[in-house]
Amino acid sequence: MADNFRRRQNDRGSHRLRGVEESRRVAYEALLAVDVDGAYANLVLPPMISQARLSPRDAGLTTELVYGTLRYRGRIDWVLEQCMNRPVEKLDPEVRAVLRMTTHQILHMRVPNHASVAEAVQLTKQVAPRGAEKFVNGVARSVSDRTPTQWEQRMEAIENDAERVSVTYSHPQWIIRAFANALQANGRDPRELEDLLATNNSNPDVALCARPGLILPVDLAEDAEYFLKTSARPGDYSEWAVLISGGDPGRLHAIRDGRAAVQDEGSQLVATAFAELDVDTEDTEWLDMSAGPGGKAGLVGSIAAARGAHLLANEVSEHRARLVENTVRQLDNVTVQVGDGRNLGEGAAFDRIILDAPCTGLGALRRRAESRWRRDVKDLNDLVKLQEQLIDSGLNALKPGGVMAYITCSPHKRETIDQIERIKDRDGIEILDTANAVDQVSMSSIELDPVPIGNGNVIQLWPHVHGTDAMFLALMRKVN
Repeated sequence: MADNFRRRQNDRGSHRLRGVEESRRVAYEALLAVDVDGAYANLVLPPMISQARLSPRDAGLTTELVYGTLRYRGRIDWVLEQCMNRPVEKLDPEVRAVLRMTTHQILHMRVPNHASVAEAVQLTKQVAPRGAEKFVNGVARSVSDRTPTQWEQRMEAIENDAERVSVTYSHPQWIIRAFANALQANGRDPRELEDLLATNNSNPDVALCARPGLILPVDLAEDAEYFLKTSARPGDYSEWAVLISGGDPGRLHAIRDGRAAVQDEGSQLVATAFAELDVDTEDTEWLDMSAGPGGKAGLVGSIAAARGAHLLANEVSEHRARLVENTVRQLDNVTVQVGDGRNLGEGAAFDRIILDAPCTGLGALRRRAESRWRRDVKDLNDLVKLQEQLIDSGLNALKPGGVMAYITCSPHKRETIDQIERIKDRDGIEILDTANAVDQVSMSSIELDPVPIGNGNVIQLWPHVHGTDAMFLALMRKVN
Protein backbone atom coordinates (compact mmCIF):
# COMPACT_ATOMS: atom_id res chain seq x y z
CA MET A 1 0.00 0.00 0.00
CA ALA A 2 2.77 2.43 0.96
CA ASP A 3 4.69 1.51 -2.20
CA ASN A 4 1.62 2.31 -4.32
CA PHE A 5 1.29 5.69 -2.65
CA ARG A 6 4.93 6.58 -3.23
CA ARG A 7 4.75 5.42 -6.84
CA ARG A 8 1.72 7.62 -7.51
CA GLN A 9 3.46 10.54 -5.81
CA ASN A 10 6.52 10.03 -8.00
CA ASP A 11 4.35 9.72 -11.12
CA ARG A 12 2.85 13.12 -10.35
CA GLY A 13 6.27 14.58 -9.69
CA SER A 14 6.04 18.10 -8.36
CA HIS A 15 3.00 19.04 -10.44
CA ARG A 16 0.00 20.33 -8.52
CA LEU A 17 -3.34 18.65 -8.92
CA ARG A 18 -5.11 20.57 -11.65
CA GLY A 19 -8.51 21.94 -10.77
CA VAL A 20 -8.20 21.13 -7.07
CA GLU A 21 -8.18 23.93 -4.51
CA GLU A 22 -4.69 24.20 -3.03
CA SER A 23 -5.78 24.01 0.61
CA ARG A 24 -7.63 20.75 -0.01
CA ARG A 25 -4.77 19.32 -2.04
CA VAL A 26 -2.33 19.86 0.82
CA ALA A 27 -4.80 18.46 3.35
CA TYR A 28 -5.33 15.35 1.23
CA GLU A 29 -1.62 14.70 0.87
CA ALA A 30 -1.03 15.14 4.61
CA LEU A 31 -3.88 12.75 5.47
CA LEU A 32 -2.57 10.18 3.02
CA ALA A 33 0.91 10.42 4.53
CA VAL A 34 -0.54 9.87 8.01
CA ASP A 35 -2.68 6.93 6.88
CA VAL A 36 -0.27 5.16 4.53
CA ASP A 37 3.20 6.01 5.79
CA GLY A 38 2.43 6.35 9.50
CA ALA A 39 3.50 10.00 9.47
CA TYR A 40 2.63 12.43 12.25
CA ALA A 41 0.44 15.34 11.22
CA ASN A 42 2.27 17.88 13.38
CA LEU A 43 5.53 16.99 11.59
CA VAL A 44 4.43 16.70 7.97
CA LEU A 45 1.77 19.40 7.74
CA PRO A 46 3.74 22.60 8.54
CA PRO A 47 6.37 22.06 5.83
CA MET A 48 3.64 21.14 3.34
CA ILE A 49 1.80 24.38 4.10
CA SER A 50 5.04 26.35 3.82
CA GLN A 51 6.03 24.73 0.54
CA ALA A 52 2.59 25.42 -0.93
CA ARG A 53 2.82 29.07 0.23
CA LEU A 54 -0.72 29.04 1.49
CA SER A 55 -2.25 32.27 2.72
CA PRO A 56 -3.10 32.39 6.45
CA ARG A 57 -6.76 31.81 5.58
CA ASP A 58 -6.02 28.78 3.38
CA ALA A 59 -3.51 27.44 5.90
CA GLY A 60 -6.24 27.59 8.55
CA LEU A 61 -8.61 25.65 6.31
CA THR A 62 -5.98 23.02 5.59
CA THR A 63 -5.13 22.64 9.26
CA GLU A 64 -8.79 22.16 10.20
CA LEU A 65 -9.29 19.65 7.38
CA VAL A 66 -6.35 17.55 8.58
CA TYR A 67 -6.75 17.71 12.34
CA GLY A 68 -10.54 17.65 12.26
CA THR A 69 -10.57 14.60 10.01
CA LEU A 70 -8.09 12.80 12.28
CA ARG A 71 -9.94 13.68 15.49
CA TYR A 72 -13.35 12.73 14.16
CA ARG A 73 -12.20 9.67 12.24
CA GLY A 74 -14.31 7.30 14.36
CA ARG A 75 -17.61 9.03 13.74
CA ILE A 76 -16.66 9.81 10.14
CA ASP A 77 -16.03 6.14 9.44
CA TRP A 78 -19.33 5.19 11.11
CA VAL A 79 -21.22 7.65 8.88
CA LEU A 80 -19.42 6.44 5.77
CA GLU A 81 -20.27 2.83 6.52
CA GLN A 82 -23.96 3.77 6.70
CA CYS A 83 -23.60 4.97 3.10
CA MET A 84 -21.74 2.07 1.46
CA ASN A 85 -21.59 -1.69 1.57
CA ARG A 86 -17.98 -2.20 2.62
CA PRO A 87 -15.76 -1.29 5.60
CA VAL A 88 -13.79 1.93 5.29
CA GLU A 89 -10.55 0.03 5.86
CA LYS A 90 -11.17 -1.98 2.67
CA LEU A 91 -11.14 1.14 0.50
CA ASP A 92 -8.20 2.17 -1.62
CA PRO A 93 -6.17 4.57 0.61
CA GLU A 94 -6.55 7.47 -1.80
CA VAL A 95 -10.33 7.06 -1.87
CA ARG A 96 -10.41 6.64 1.88
CA ALA A 97 -8.52 9.89 2.45
CA VAL A 98 -10.79 11.83 0.09
CA LEU A 99 -14.00 10.47 1.60
CA ARG A 100 -12.90 11.04 5.18
CA MET A 101 -11.90 14.62 4.46
CA THR A 102 -15.12 15.28 2.54
CA THR A 103 -17.32 13.78 5.25
CA HIS A 104 -15.60 15.96 7.86
CA GLN A 105 -16.48 19.02 5.78
CA ILE A 106 -20.12 17.94 5.48
CA LEU A 107 -20.56 17.04 9.15
CA HIS A 108 -18.47 19.60 10.96
CA MET A 109 -17.52 22.55 8.75
CA ARG A 110 -19.34 25.46 7.16
CA VAL A 111 -18.58 24.38 3.62
CA PRO A 112 -21.50 24.10 1.17
CA ASN A 113 -22.24 20.45 0.46
CA HIS A 114 -22.17 20.88 -3.30
CA ALA A 115 -18.68 22.39 -3.09
CA SER A 116 -17.42 19.58 -0.85
CA VAL A 117 -18.77 16.90 -3.19
CA ALA A 118 -17.49 18.62 -6.33
CA GLU A 119 -13.99 19.01 -4.90
CA ALA A 120 -14.03 15.37 -3.78
CA VAL A 121 -14.88 14.16 -7.27
CA GLN A 122 -12.25 16.37 -8.90
CA LEU A 123 -9.58 15.27 -6.42
CA THR A 124 -10.44 11.60 -6.88
CA LYS A 125 -10.01 11.91 -10.65
CA GLN A 126 -6.47 13.09 -10.05
CA VAL A 127 -5.29 10.59 -7.40
CA ALA A 128 -7.33 7.38 -7.61
CA PRO A 129 -7.85 4.63 -10.22
CA ARG A 130 -10.09 5.45 -13.17
CA GLY A 131 -13.78 5.24 -12.30
CA ALA A 132 -13.31 5.74 -8.54
CA GLU A 133 -14.79 9.23 -8.84
CA LYS A 134 -18.24 7.72 -9.49
CA PHE A 135 -18.06 5.76 -6.26
CA VAL A 136 -16.84 8.81 -4.33
CA ASN A 137 -19.59 10.95 -5.83
CA GLY A 138 -22.28 8.47 -4.81
CA VAL A 139 -21.03 8.03 -1.24
CA ALA A 140 -20.41 11.74 -0.67
CA ARG A 141 -23.89 12.58 -1.94
CA SER A 142 -25.37 9.97 0.41
CA VAL A 143 -23.57 11.58 3.33
CA SER A 144 -24.84 15.02 2.32
CA ASP A 145 -28.43 13.78 1.95
CA ARG A 146 -28.77 14.12 5.74
CA THR A 147 -28.01 17.22 7.75
CA PRO A 148 -25.40 17.09 10.53
CA THR A 149 -28.28 17.21 13.03
CA GLN A 150 -29.91 14.20 11.43
CA TRP A 151 -26.65 12.28 11.60
CA GLU A 152 -26.32 13.24 15.27
CA GLN A 153 -29.81 11.88 15.88
CA ARG A 154 -28.87 8.59 14.24
CA MET A 155 -25.80 8.35 16.49
CA GLU A 156 -27.94 9.02 19.54
CA ALA A 157 -30.16 6.11 18.50
CA ILE A 158 -27.31 3.57 18.74
CA GLU A 159 -28.58 1.12 21.35
CA ASN A 160 -25.25 -0.03 22.79
CA ASP A 161 -24.07 2.62 25.26
CA ALA A 162 -20.36 2.02 24.75
CA GLU A 163 -20.67 2.13 20.96
CA ARG A 164 -22.85 5.25 21.08
CA VAL A 165 -20.35 7.21 23.18
CA SER A 166 -17.44 5.92 21.09
CA VAL A 167 -19.06 6.99 17.81
CA THR A 168 -20.44 10.30 19.07
CA TYR A 169 -17.16 11.46 20.60
CA SER A 170 -14.85 9.63 18.20
CA HIS A 171 -12.70 7.74 20.72
CA PRO A 172 -11.92 4.01 20.83
CA GLN A 173 -13.88 2.27 23.56
CA TRP A 174 -10.78 1.17 25.51
CA ILE A 175 -9.66 4.80 25.80
CA ILE A 176 -13.09 5.89 27.01
CA ARG A 177 -12.99 3.21 29.72
CA ALA A 178 -9.50 4.34 30.71
CA PHE A 179 -10.63 7.97 31.03
CA ALA A 180 -13.68 7.01 33.09
CA ASN A 181 -11.49 4.96 35.44
CA ALA A 182 -8.93 7.76 35.68
CA LEU A 183 -11.53 10.38 36.60
CA GLN A 184 -12.83 8.16 39.37
CA ALA A 185 -9.33 7.31 40.63
CA ASN A 186 -8.54 11.03 40.89
CA GLY A 187 -11.72 11.79 42.82
CA ARG A 188 -13.48 13.62 40.01
CA ASP A 189 -17.13 13.44 39.01
CA PRO A 190 -17.66 10.62 36.46
CA ARG A 191 -20.15 12.87 34.69
CA GLU A 192 -17.16 14.89 33.44
CA LEU A 193 -16.34 12.11 30.98
CA GLU A 194 -18.26 13.53 28.04
CA ASP A 195 -16.80 17.00 28.68
CA LEU A 196 -13.31 15.50 28.62
CA LEU A 197 -14.01 13.61 25.38
CA ALA A 198 -15.47 16.73 23.76
CA THR A 199 -12.45 18.80 24.79
CA ASN A 200 -10.17 16.25 23.15
CA ASN A 201 -11.93 17.10 19.88
CA SER A 202 -11.38 20.85 20.23
CA ASN A 203 -8.65 23.01 18.70
CA PRO A 204 -6.24 24.07 21.47
CA ASP A 205 -4.20 27.24 21.44
CA VAL A 206 -0.56 26.74 20.53
CA ALA A 207 1.58 27.00 23.66
CA LEU A 208 5.07 28.45 23.39
CA CYS A 209 7.74 28.31 26.08
CA ALA A 210 10.12 31.25 26.51
CA ARG A 211 13.21 29.61 27.93
CA PRO A 212 14.49 31.34 31.06
CA GLY A 213 17.60 33.43 30.50
CA LEU A 214 17.25 33.25 26.71
CA ILE A 215 14.12 35.29 25.94
CA LEU A 216 11.40 37.01 27.94
CA PRO A 217 7.81 35.84 27.48
CA VAL A 218 6.72 39.41 26.66
CA ASP A 219 9.28 39.60 23.83
CA LEU A 220 8.20 36.20 22.51
CA ALA A 221 4.56 37.34 22.53
CA GLU A 222 5.43 40.53 20.65
CA ASP A 223 7.35 38.55 18.03
CA ALA A 224 4.41 36.16 17.59
CA GLU A 225 1.95 38.99 17.09
CA TYR A 226 4.21 40.80 14.64
CA PHE A 227 5.50 37.91 12.53
CA LEU A 228 2.52 35.55 12.71
CA LYS A 229 -0.23 38.19 12.70
CA THR A 230 -1.97 36.37 15.52
CA SER A 231 -3.09 37.16 19.05
CA ALA A 232 -0.76 36.20 21.90
CA ARG A 233 -1.32 36.17 25.63
CA PRO A 234 0.44 34.94 28.77
CA GLY A 235 -0.24 31.41 29.88
CA ASP A 236 -2.67 30.73 32.68
CA TYR A 237 -0.24 28.84 34.94
CA SER A 238 3.33 28.71 33.64
CA GLU A 239 5.36 31.91 33.96
CA TRP A 240 7.22 30.95 30.77
CA ALA A 241 4.14 30.29 28.62
CA VAL A 242 2.82 32.31 25.69
CA LEU A 243 -0.43 31.15 24.09
CA ILE A 244 -1.10 32.00 20.46
CA SER A 245 -4.32 31.45 18.55
CA GLY A 246 -2.81 30.49 15.21
CA GLY A 247 0.06 30.74 12.76
CA ASP A 248 3.13 28.59 12.19
CA PRO A 249 5.43 29.03 15.21
CA GLY A 250 8.28 27.55 13.18
CA ARG A 251 8.54 30.95 11.45
CA LEU A 252 9.64 32.64 14.68
CA HIS A 253 13.36 33.30 15.03
CA ALA A 254 13.26 32.38 18.72
CA ILE A 255 11.82 28.95 17.89
CA ARG A 256 14.30 28.32 15.10
CA ASP A 257 17.36 29.23 17.16
CA GLY A 258 16.31 27.44 20.36
CA ARG A 259 15.54 30.39 22.66
CA ALA A 260 11.93 29.23 22.76
CA ALA A 261 9.95 26.11 21.89
CA VAL A 262 6.48 24.82 21.27
CA GLN A 263 5.57 23.13 24.56
CA ASP A 264 2.24 22.47 26.26
CA GLU A 265 1.64 24.68 29.28
CA GLY A 266 0.97 21.67 31.50
CA SER A 267 4.32 20.25 30.50
CA GLN A 268 5.98 23.54 31.40
CA LEU A 269 4.20 23.67 34.75
CA VAL A 270 5.19 20.19 35.95
CA ALA A 271 8.79 20.67 34.80
CA THR A 272 9.02 23.98 36.65
CA ALA A 273 7.54 22.47 39.84
CA PHE A 274 10.29 19.84 39.72
CA ALA A 275 13.06 22.37 39.07
CA GLU A 276 11.99 24.65 41.94
CA LEU A 277 11.99 21.96 44.64
CA ASP A 278 14.46 22.25 47.50
CA VAL A 279 17.17 19.60 47.61
CA ASP A 280 19.54 18.52 50.39
CA THR A 281 22.53 18.16 48.06
CA GLU A 282 25.01 20.40 46.26
CA ASP A 283 22.49 20.51 43.39
CA THR A 284 24.98 20.52 40.52
CA GLU A 285 24.15 17.36 38.55
CA TRP A 286 20.73 17.00 36.92
CA LEU A 287 19.43 14.19 34.70
CA ASP A 288 16.64 13.98 32.14
CA MET A 289 16.24 10.22 31.77
CA SER A 290 14.09 10.17 28.62
CA ALA A 291 14.74 13.53 27.02
CA GLY A 292 13.44 13.24 23.46
CA PRO A 293 12.30 15.30 21.68
CA GLY A 294 13.68 17.89 24.11
CA GLY A 295 10.95 20.21 25.37
CA LYS A 296 11.47 19.57 29.07
CA ALA A 297 15.23 19.31 28.63
CA GLY A 298 15.24 22.79 27.13
CA LEU A 299 13.22 24.33 29.96
CA VAL A 300 14.88 22.42 32.81
CA GLY A 301 18.31 22.96 31.26
CA SER A 302 17.69 26.71 31.11
CA ILE A 303 16.76 26.80 34.80
CA ALA A 304 19.79 24.64 35.64
CA ALA A 305 22.07 27.02 33.74
CA ALA A 306 21.01 29.93 35.93
CA ARG A 307 22.12 27.94 38.99
CA GLY A 308 25.40 26.72 37.56
CA ALA A 309 24.11 23.14 37.29
CA HIS A 310 24.79 20.62 34.52
CA LEU A 311 22.00 18.62 32.84
CA LEU A 312 22.64 15.24 31.25
CA ALA A 313 19.90 14.66 28.68
CA ASN A 314 19.63 10.94 27.99
CA GLU A 315 17.62 9.49 25.12
CA VAL A 316 17.48 5.87 23.96
CA SER A 317 16.72 6.72 20.32
CA GLU A 318 19.58 8.21 18.34
CA HIS A 319 17.16 10.09 16.08
CA ARG A 320 15.35 11.65 19.04
CA ALA A 321 18.68 12.43 20.69
CA ARG A 322 19.57 14.51 17.64
CA LEU A 323 16.27 16.38 18.11
CA VAL A 324 17.26 17.09 21.71
CA GLU A 325 20.66 18.38 20.59
CA ASN A 326 18.96 20.75 18.20
CA THR A 327 16.50 22.14 20.71
CA VAL A 328 19.10 22.70 23.49
CA ARG A 329 21.86 24.08 21.27
CA GLN A 330 21.72 27.45 23.04
CA LEU A 331 22.63 25.81 26.36
CA ASP A 332 26.30 25.14 27.14
CA ASN A 333 25.41 23.29 30.35
CA VAL A 334 23.49 20.45 28.65
CA THR A 335 25.11 17.25 27.43
CA VAL A 336 23.09 14.89 25.25
CA GLN A 337 23.83 11.18 25.21
CA VAL A 338 22.26 8.12 23.59
CA GLY A 339 21.57 5.45 26.17
CA ASP A 340 18.99 3.21 27.81
CA GLY A 341 17.60 4.90 30.89
CA ARG A 342 17.21 1.51 32.54
CA ASN A 343 21.01 1.29 32.74
CA LEU A 344 21.63 4.62 34.49
CA GLY A 345 20.98 3.46 38.03
CA GLU A 346 24.27 1.82 38.90
CA GLY A 347 25.38 4.53 41.34
CA ALA A 348 23.96 7.57 43.12
CA ALA A 349 25.17 10.37 40.86
CA PHE A 350 22.40 12.94 40.38
CA ASP A 351 20.86 15.64 42.56
CA ARG A 352 17.72 15.96 40.42
CA ILE A 353 16.19 13.48 38.00
CA ILE A 354 13.23 14.16 35.74
CA LEU A 355 11.60 11.12 34.16
CA ASP A 356 9.06 11.99 31.49
CA ALA A 357 8.30 8.35 30.87
CA PRO A 358 7.27 6.75 27.58
CA CYS A 359 3.51 6.26 27.83
CA THR A 360 0.32 5.80 25.83
CA GLY A 361 0.09 9.57 25.27
CA LEU A 362 -3.63 9.61 26.07
CA GLY A 363 -3.21 13.05 27.62
CA ALA A 364 -2.34 14.74 24.32
CA LEU A 365 -5.16 13.58 22.06
CA ARG A 366 -6.09 17.18 21.17
CA ARG A 367 -2.64 17.83 19.73
CA ARG A 368 -1.76 14.39 18.40
CA ALA A 369 -5.06 13.58 16.79
CA GLU A 370 -3.92 10.41 15.03
CA SER A 371 -2.51 8.77 18.17
CA ARG A 372 -5.90 7.62 19.46
CA TRP A 373 -6.20 5.36 16.41
CA ARG A 374 -2.64 4.00 16.63
CA ARG A 375 -2.47 3.00 20.27
CA ASP A 376 -4.01 -0.25 21.43
CA VAL A 377 -4.80 -1.54 24.90
CA LYS A 378 -2.24 -4.29 24.22
CA ASP A 379 0.49 -1.62 24.20
CA LEU A 380 -0.16 -0.89 27.85
CA ASN A 381 1.53 -3.88 29.49
CA ASP A 382 4.88 -3.28 27.81
CA LEU A 383 4.77 0.44 28.60
CA VAL A 384 3.90 -0.14 32.27
CA LYS A 385 6.79 -2.59 32.61
CA LEU A 386 9.18 -0.09 31.00
CA GLN A 387 7.95 2.67 33.31
CA GLU A 388 8.59 0.48 36.34
CA GLN A 389 12.13 -0.25 35.19
CA LEU A 390 12.86 3.42 34.52
CA ILE A 391 11.51 4.50 37.92
CA ASP A 392 13.67 1.91 39.68
CA SER A 393 16.72 2.95 37.69
CA GLY A 394 16.10 6.61 38.44
CA LEU A 395 15.74 6.06 42.17
CA ASN A 396 19.00 4.10 42.20
CA ALA A 397 20.75 6.95 40.37
CA LEU A 398 19.49 9.58 42.82
CA LYS A 399 21.77 10.96 45.53
CA PRO A 400 20.51 10.93 49.13
CA GLY A 401 18.65 14.19 49.59
CA GLY A 402 17.97 14.46 45.86
CA VAL A 403 14.57 14.71 44.20
CA MET A 404 12.95 12.91 41.28
CA ALA A 405 9.90 13.73 39.16
CA TYR A 406 7.85 11.01 37.52
CA ILE A 407 5.76 12.46 34.68
CA THR A 408 3.46 10.99 32.07
CA CYS A 409 1.31 12.61 29.40
CA SER A 410 -1.44 10.16 30.26
CA PRO A 411 -4.08 9.91 32.97
CA HIS A 412 -4.31 6.10 32.71
CA LYS A 413 -4.35 4.75 36.27
CA ARG A 414 -1.84 1.99 35.57
CA GLU A 415 0.63 4.52 34.19
CA THR A 416 0.15 7.05 36.98
CA ILE A 417 -1.27 6.35 40.44
CA ASP A 418 -0.51 2.64 40.35
CA GLN A 419 3.14 3.30 39.54
CA ILE A 420 3.58 5.45 42.65
CA GLU A 421 1.54 3.11 44.85
CA ARG A 422 4.06 0.43 43.88
CA ILE A 423 6.98 2.29 45.45
CA LYS A 424 5.32 4.25 48.27
CA ASP A 425 6.57 1.89 51.02
CA ARG A 426 10.08 1.49 49.65
CA ASP A 427 12.75 2.24 52.26
CA GLY A 428 14.45 5.57 51.79
CA ILE A 429 11.85 7.01 49.40
CA GLU A 430 9.50 9.83 50.44
CA ILE A 431 6.53 10.85 48.29
CA LEU A 432 6.35 14.65 48.44
CA ASP A 433 3.48 17.13 48.54
CA THR A 434 3.26 17.42 44.77
CA ALA A 435 0.12 19.56 44.82
CA ASN A 436 1.83 22.18 46.97
CA ALA A 437 4.88 22.21 44.68
CA VAL A 438 2.68 22.86 41.65
CA ASP A 439 0.63 25.47 43.46
CA GLN A 440 3.81 27.32 44.48
CA VAL A 441 4.96 27.82 40.88
CA SER A 442 1.56 28.40 39.25
CA MET A 443 0.97 31.99 38.18
CA SER A 444 -2.72 31.83 39.13
CA SER A 445 -5.00 29.78 41.32
CA ILE A 446 -5.12 26.23 39.99
CA GLU A 447 -7.74 23.60 40.69
CA LEU A 448 -6.00 20.45 41.89
CA ASP A 449 -7.42 17.25 43.35
CA PRO A 450 -4.35 15.64 44.92
CA VAL A 451 -4.45 11.89 45.41
CA PRO A 452 -2.84 10.94 48.74
CA ILE A 453 -0.05 8.39 48.44
CA GLY A 454 2.24 7.62 51.38
CA ASN A 455 2.85 10.84 53.30
CA GLY A 456 2.53 12.93 50.16
CA ASN A 457 0.34 13.15 47.07
CA VAL A 458 0.30 13.17 43.28
CA ILE A 459 -1.60 15.39 40.84
CA GLN A 460 -3.30 15.06 37.47
CA LEU A 461 -3.99 17.91 35.03
CA TRP A 462 -6.96 17.69 32.65
CA PRO A 463 -7.71 19.23 29.25
CA HIS A 464 -11.32 20.05 30.18
CA VAL A 465 -10.35 21.61 33.52
CA HIS A 466 -6.98 23.28 32.95
CA GLY A 467 -6.85 23.65 29.17
CA THR A 468 -3.57 21.71 29.15
CA ASP A 469 -2.57 18.22 28.18
CA ALA A 470 -3.43 15.60 30.81
CA MET A 471 -0.06 15.67 32.56
CA PHE A 472 0.53 13.53 35.65
CA LEU A 473 3.18 14.46 38.21
CA ALA A 474 4.61 12.68 41.24
CA LEU A 475 7.54 14.16 43.15
CA MET A 476 9.70 12.09 45.48
CA ARG A 477 12.87 12.42 47.54
CA LYS A 478 15.57 9.91 48.51
CA VAL A 479 16.01 10.30 52.26
CA ASN A 480 18.93 7.94 52.82
